[in-house]
Amino acid sequence: GVSCWKKCNTPKLFHCSWPTLGPASNTSYTLNFCFEKRNRCRQFAAGTVTSYSPPHHHVYVFENTTAWVEARWGDQVHRTPNHTLHLDKAVKLDPPPSGMPFSKTGGQLRVRVPQPQCHGLQQPPQREARFWRVGDSSWTQVTCETVMATGEDDSVTCALGVNGTFVVQLRHKPPHWSSYWSDWSSNISVPEEILASPVLSHQLGKLGRDGQRLLRLSWQPVFKEQRDVTYKLDVRMLACGCAESDEEDTVVLGWEVTEHNLTLSGAEYEILLTAVNAAGPGPAQQLRVPAEQRADLSFKEVSVAGSNVTAQWEAPVPGDAFCFEQQTLPEPPKQGVCIQQEFPANSIHVERGRERPKPPAVPPPGVRGSNQHPRSSPGALAAPGCHRLAVHGWDAERGWATFALWHHYTSNDSLAVPINISAADSAAVLRWKPSPRAACPGALAKYRICHAAEGHNATYSEVDATASNYTLQNLQPGTAYRVGVWEVTEDSEGTCSAWWHFQTKALGPQGAAWRGNLRYLSISLGLPAAAAIYHLSKRRARRLLFPPLPKPVGTKAIQFSAGEMSQDQPRTGLLEPSERFNPAELLLTEPDPSEETADTGTQTAVPQPDVSQPGPALEKPAAAVVSPPGCGGELPFAYRRQEMLSP
Repeated sequence: GVSCWKKCNTPKLFHCSWPTLGPASNTSYTLNFCFEKRNRCRQFAAGTVTSYSPPHHHVYVFENTTAWVEARWGDQVHRTPNHTLHLDKAVKLDPPPSGMPFSKTGGQLRVRVPQPQCHGLQQPPQREARFWRVGDSSWTQVTCETVMATGEDDSVTCALGVNGTFVVQLRHKPPHWSSYWSDWSSNISVPEEILASPVLSHQLGKLGRDGQRLLRLSWQPVFKEQRDVTYKLDVRMLACGCAESDEEDTVVLGWEVTEHNLTLSGAEYEILLTAVNAAGPGPAQQLRVPAEQRADLSFKEVSVAGSNVTAQWEAPVPGDAFCFEQQTLPEPPKQGVCIQQEFPANSIHVERGRERPKPPAVPPPGVRGSNQHPRSSPGALAAPGCHRLAVHGWDAERGWATFALWHHYTSNDSLAVPINISAADSAAVLRWKPSPRAACPGALAKYRICHAAEGHNATYSEVDATASNYTLQNLQPGTAYRVGVWEVTEDSEGTCSAWWHFQTKALGPQGAAWRGNLRYLSISLGLPAAAAIYHLSKRRARRLLFPPLPKPVGTKAIQFSAGEMSQDQPRTGLLEPSERFNPAELLLTEPDPSEETADTGTQTAVPQPDVSQPGPALEKPAAAVVSPPGCGGELPFAYRRQEMLSP
């Protein structure tokens, strides 16, 4: 159909257009207007073109108008449908400009769209978006909402619904029913939304004598292949108002950077690492850097009078400002006192307990703080607990550095520790809750333990400040003891009084009976065991000293005559060999019967055995064995070895 509209701020120039209705060369068009209130119609010959701008003085713009177009070629007549419009409100805006800032979070696209500079536009225009996601085959159109209108820009939110890489176009129109949608804007390339924070790791160095420590940061890229990502580091010093987060505390790094070093003082810091792309920032990764607890950076002098503290410190280097930090641990950190005051090296300063200052109206250049010194607070250390005092100095080249650090524990509690005692017959276990002083650096040095039996001198022991139990050993059963556990601080003298009473358990009849049973059992089992060991040892020694003789079976080695069996036959010695043998080979000989008959009262002389090593000629001596009469022939065997006789 036909459409007629005017540009914004051009009330006298209307543009009407319609589609081609017939042959392009010989089709003539007529534009018709009928005005509702005046009951009049107007015709405008447009010729063969499909657009026309009617003269402003020939139309009525403040009332509803019905418009249509007639097309003629030859005998053919074609007419478009009627279109009702209000010419004064028939406004078509220019498309939204390019380069509009945007962000995307959770599938919601937020675009800052400049407000149309159109006279008579009382309300924000309506807006629509269409987007094409990588991998889709067509555009998806959604309605957008203006959530906040500022002086020159509107914040427009469009629900894309899903994550991914998009191409988005916007258009808008005035809210009147007779207005027209603008043309689509140029493409807005929306990258993939960053859904995860960078995986951050760090290494924190010790505070040096210069009052600074090195923080090494490293992280993994949020996208492996995407390079349109920057990383933003926000560094905030929590302890001092001088270090409120501003542009100087923010570091922007490129997509290729995955590590960065920061030089920090000994104060507490909050580090935020955020990955940012065209879709906006992703979730931040937070790192809390704790304050340095133990440092060899002391005040020149610290005096505590009741709840008041006076601290004197020396500036090792010149600076432009310093911060006096006063904290009560473990409460959340409070803003310290920032003094913008140049100071030379080796200058001496005195600080007293101060109340929390109000934020300054105008911060000094480069450092935020106040020129005015806060009022002295008489109750600076009145609250019980661990108090931290520190002084940090700043200059443009070095940044922040810690000049002095001190901890003090305020309490009216006794140094005696309540304990729980579990006693046995010869030992007792002492348990106690960790002292609050143990959480205050340097406040608790150790625990001293003293115990004594009634009427005896005390015995002293010491354990670390981190201990929560101790065992007393080598106690006497059934004995009353006194024990005490005391905290040892820098200011205390390390005394210990045994106030707590306990008694070890007596052995009792059951214990005595048990020990008697054990003694009886050891005797009843020990005697048989000793006898068995003695018997086995004796048999082994007998076998080693007196090995058994060989026992030939089924043969007759020697047959003795009746004369040899007589009582008057002389016997050989107990350890004398009964036979003589050659070392090379044993020869068995029998006595001559004639000699035995001739002289039965004498023993035949037997030569002593030759114990020298046999030579080659003696390896096989040819010696005959002589058998006595009546023994048959030669003996069936000869002994190869003669054993010693067993007693």
